[in-house]
Amino acid sequence: MLQRSQLRLTFEVGVTEAGKPIYKNKTYTIKPNATESSLVSVAQALASLQSAPLVHVYRNDVHVLGE
Repeated sequence: MLQRSQLRLTFEVGVTEAGKPIYKNKTYTIKPNATESSLVSVAQALASLQSAPLVHVYRNDVHVLGE
């Protein structure tokens, strides 16, 4: 049974002194029936409001097992 769905956007906000990227995540609760294409559109719209570049878009679905 699906318990919740989330959209996670990962932005590159800088680099360390060693030159490794620093990431920041923004997570949004979404409707479980949201389509992939609508989530991509939302991710692009939200990313356009940020100054840091968008690196990854993830959908996280949490399911309850064995009840």
